[in-house]
Amino acid sequence: MSREKRADEVLDWLGTAIARGDYPVGQTIPTEPELMRICDVGRSSVREAIRTLSSLGVVETALRRGTSVTERGRWNMLNRDVLRWVMASRTHANDLMAAINEARLVFEPAAAAMVAERADRMQVIAIETAFAQMEAAAREGDTTAAIKADRTFHFAILSATGNPILEAFDAALDGILGILFSVAANHMENYRANLASHLAIVEAIRRRDPEGARAAMTATIAFTTGRMKEAGLVG
Repeated sequence: MSREKRADEVLDWLGTAIARGDYPVGQTIPTEPELMRICDVGRSSVREAIRTLSSLGVVETALRRGTSVTERGRWNMLNRDVLRWVMASRTHANDLMAAINEARLVFEPAAAAMVAERADRMQVIAIETAFAQMEAAAREGDTTAAIKADRTFHFAILSATGNPILEAFDAALDGILGILFSVAANHMENYRANLASHLAIVEAIRRRDPEGARAAMTATIAFTTGRMKEAGLVG
């Protein structure tokens, strides 16, 4: 097993354990020798994993105190790994989904409005192509393809804003959209019903209508929110 793989496995095991609450805020995690024994790896793999957790704000190391878990507010929630660890923990998964869904309502309608104003022809084609893939998945009843196409559609809109800060949210969306959209896509009738809102976004972007794009994106997210509430994923 390569050194990189061993370090990644330690990182994943420890990140998941922390997110699950095995090591509460302020508590020290196992020492290097203990982690070496638990994970059956060398010291370098353990240290690399700890360095990564520290860079993500999940832990901090202090002289004479060891490495302890930080408050959740300090964690880099835009990081794919952090999102995945938290989503895997039943304790905080629903809270995180609700928070990201709320954030989507803040930035995605605004992003759609920007794209309606500034997207070039190739960017519009990318959005249209993603929507066509959504339609094809709906016709075929292919849940996996439906979720993938839905992700691609929303990522294409973020990318077309040309705003690097908005584009950075793709990490958060990548970590959550599969779960959010699967609520609708696993019930293909709901997924098909939401295609109309996605088409309204495409049409508003085509006609350079920022407010129309904003309203259509808001409706799209509201539909998914409704399905999440029905599934008990958010309050």
